[in-house]
Order: sequence, then structure tokens, then C-alpha cells
Amino acid sequence: MSLKIHLDSGTSLEPGSEVRGKVEWQAAVERPESVMISLLWHTEGKGTEDVEIVDQIEIADPPVAGSRDFSFTLPAFPWSFSGTLVSLIWRVEASVEPGGGVEFQNLVSAPGGEEIRI
Repeated sequence: MSLKIHLDSGTSLEPGSEVRGKVEWQAAVERPESVMISLLWHTEGKGTEDVEIVDQIEIADPPVAGSRDFSFTLPAFPWSFSGTLVSLIWRVEASVEPGGGVEFQNLVSAPGGEEIRI
């Protein structure tokens, strides 16, 4: 399975900005049942990891090989930050079922497009 994400909007964005791009896939053997494109944030570091899917696009019964443009709007909060104990990271993620192929591109969503350091 080949899966790629191309971001037209860049990776450093202001809250409320549009995240635009394209997902391309090429199945190795069998036709996928679905391709899911998600905008989400997650935390990394000490303690429990939190994940919130903000928006999703599902492509049901896709062809063996194809592509799909996507567009999501980043919400006002939470902002991207990096700290000693925990960080909050935005990403666009694409996944294919069956087969579990997953690809992602990390984003920064904060004023000035700069991750907040705490």
C-alpha cells in the first residue's frame, strides 16, 4: 500500500486557517474498502495521551489507485504547544482499510504559526 499526503497550505498555520491538500493512494493487491482523511490533535508526553478528531472525510469504496483533494478549517483552540512534560500536536492523517496503512503530516496551529513553548 502506498499512501501520501501533500499539503498545499503548508504546515505552520494560524487558528481558523484552511488546511488544504491532496491524499493519494495505491493499493498493492486488493481494492480498499475505505480511505479516511482526518484532522486531529493529540498529546504526547507524560500521562495519558489524549486524541480528538476534529473533522473527517470518508471515501467509501475507493478505486485501487486514486487521489482526493481535501480542505479542513482549523478551530480557534487548542493551540499547538511543546512543553517539558506534554506537547499538543495537530495533524492531518490518512488511513486505508483493510490493511491499516496510515500516513500523517504534523501541523502547527497557533498565533503567528509558531508553536508555543512552555
